[in-house]
Order: sequence, then structure tokens, then C-alpha cells
Amino acid sequence: MARTLTRRRTAASTEAYTPADDEQDEHGYAEEETERPARGSRRGSRRESLHTEEADTSRRSRREQDEDEDDEPAPKVGGKGWGSYEKTKSATSGFPENFKVTNESVVVKILDAEPFLVFLQHWIERKGKRSWTCLENKCPLCDDAGDKPSQQVCFNVVDFTDPNDPQVKIWQFGPMVADILKNYSKDKKTAPINRDDLYFSVRKESKNNKTNYYITPVKERDLDDDWDIEPLDDDDLEEFEGKAYDEDVLQVNSRSELKQIAREILND
Repeated sequence: MARTLTRRRTAASTEAYTPADDEQDEHGYAEEETERPARGSRRGSRRESLHTEEADTSRRSRREQDEDEDDEPAPKVGGKGWGSYEKTKSATSGFPENFKVTNESVVVKILDAEPFLVFLQHWIERKGKRSWTCLENKCPLCDDAGDKPSQQVCFNVVDFTDPNDPQVKIWQFGPMVADILKNYSKDKKTAPINRDDLYFSVRKESKNNKTNYYITPVKERDLDDDWDIEPLDDDDLEEFEGKAYDEDVLQVNSRSELKQIAREILND
């Protein structure tokens, strides 16, 4: 199955991650809303260690390729339908995307052996922004408002919701999912959880105010037959790893801003 990898923004044009602002369930899982966070960065490729001579050769090669492409007919761009809308929206938004678990099973490729980001999050029921990163030390939402934060864990994943257009996203979750992945990371059959030949199917079920998550290992050899998904090759993995996020994407508000939120809570 042919697949075109869509290149995303560089570190200079990527926005910082903000904790998810959709209502959490009792296990602390949250999903992202459209709040505009501050500017941040991606992790960047771990394989950008070319020597100067190799880099010069590569640049010359790219220039020659660009000159050849200038003579080619104009490529077909654009598209129609909601699929094209979602694809171009994703490509132009500039914001990190959350992977959202639903009741439909979706395959993901985990890019990290362990969480790239763990933090404490306050959830405040109010208009506008509702999730706030805990300062941990002298945090006004803890000390003044008496709000107890929840633990949040983040992994980089490749989301295969559209097998022909997989995307790097941030998967943020609470302790329930974290414990499942931690157990997989300790099992010799599934460790490390980001190894090249290992994928996972993910879904959730909500009933009677309780949510259960089902995370099942999928071997690379079963992807095509069972999921109609073409496994990632070495070049695909290198490209996706170069798009992964790091801890710098987390938005942290100032202590004075959190004091204002604490005052709002106390005055309600």
C-alpha cells in the first residue's frame, strides 16, 4: 500500500504544548481543546550529525534536485471533501496534536521507550482555560486554593487512524494507562515498547461513569493482514522520530497568573 509521509513544521514554527482542556474522566485522562499555547519546540532528529563535507555535498545535491524540479510540470495540489479539510487543517495549525482514544480500535506506534514528559495538572471548572500545570513548589493552586493536581504522562506516538497518512501526536493520559504501558515495558515480550517491530491497538470503553482502556500489542508481521497497515521502514521511523516532541512543549504559567486563578476559586 503506497503511503506519503506529510512533513510537518520545523522547530521554529511549532507551538508549545498545553495540557489538555477537555473534561477528564475519573482516571485522569484528558483530551485537547483548541486553546492557543505559547511557542515551543520539537525534539529534533537524533541523527543530524553529518560532517561538514557531507553536509556540503548534501546541499549541492539538493540544489541540483531543486533545479531539476523547477523544470517539471506544476504538481497537483489541493483537494475536496472533509478529508482534505482535516488534512490541511492539521498541516497548517502549528500546534501539537493530542492522540484521542475512542471506542474504535486504532493502531499506534510508540516512539519513546519511556515517557518524554510527566507533570502534575490542576483541573479547574471555569469558563475558558481549565487545565493548569502545577508548579509543585509553592503552587498557588495547591497552597491557596487547596486543589489537588493529577498526574499526567506523555508519549510520542504515530497515529494510524488514517493508514495512508500517519501522524506524530502526543498521547497524554493518567496513571491507569501509564501502569499498563509500564507493565509492557517490563515484559521481555514487549520491551522496549518503542522497538521497531512492535505496535499497539488502543481503544476505550465508558460505562456507568467508569472508563476502561484496552491496549494490545500488535506484531509488525500482523499489521498488513489484520489491520491493512503497511509497517514503517527505517526511513519512515527516522522521519517520525525527527518530528517527536520533547519536554519543552509544556506550557507553564507564572505564579502570579496562578494566584489570580486561585483568587477566582476562593471568590466563587
